[in-house]
Amino acid sequence: MTAIDPDNYTGLLLRKQGRVLHAELHNPGRKNALNPTMLNDLHRLWTEVDEDDDVHVVVLSGHGDAFCAGIDLKNLSQTSGPEKNATRRLSVKGPRDTFWRMLDCETPIISKVRGPAYGLGVNICLSADIVIASENARFCDSHVKNGIAPGDGGAALWPLLIGFHRAKEYIMLGDPIDGPKAAEMGLINHCVPDGELDAFVDEMADRLANGAPMAIAFAKLSVNVMLKQMMAGAFETSMAYDMLTLKSNDVREGSLAFVEKREPKFTGT
Repeated sequence: MTAIDPDNYTGLLLRKQGRVLHAELHNPGRKNALNPTMLNDLHRLWTEVDEDDDVHVVVLSGHGDAFCAGIDLKNLSQTSGPEKNATRRLSVKGPRDTFWRMLDCETPIISKVRGPAYGLGVNICLSADIVIASENARFCDSHVKNGIAPGDGGAALWPLLIGFHRAKEYIMLGDPIDGPKAAEMGLINHCVPDGELDAFVDEMADRLANGAPMAIAFAKLSVNVMLKQMMAGAFETSMAYDMLTLKSNDVREGSLAFVEKREPKFTGT
């Protein structure tokens, strides 16, 4: 089948290393916060991955010292009119499409995490099949900090990973979890020293790449059938609440406070 062309992607940096495709979220200076270009690239990546017979594993990471800071709120706050509405729609549709496409992608996906994985970024990260982080990684569904209901998959996925009570605590308060604690509670697979992260991920990716492709793909898809059945209702409900809060004064205040680097003053309106 047609090979993936890295030149067709501008929001992701792609490179092949044997049968492993490295996909790097790329928004320098913004901690790889997701803008419309990046979301569009993620939207189509997983379909193209399955169409490329030379790709047996995808390693998803962030550029530099961050995985992803979530939606680019500065981008959202600086747009207006039809452009702002289009960006808001993409911020809802993009996560849904990316999330389900990652689960349906037959190719195994490894998330390699350094630094912050926040908001939409953390839920894209956790949608991978295996999550490996350095000790400096931080995981946080930070939606509530910006006046937004957690609708990017966290409300559906986190309870299955760490239990209902702990999930509610972290998504209602928006508190971060460091790499070692995330591994201890089962939010991620492994946490290793930063200097060992690349080698550890490469070894895992090589093991998957050299395994039986069909058996590995069907193993992933079999588990994800149950995962999707358990998550579907909560995911769609949380997305609806996310959309509702995006029209509130609180989300406007949260976005401005983030850009202005101050504490938000929420009013519940």
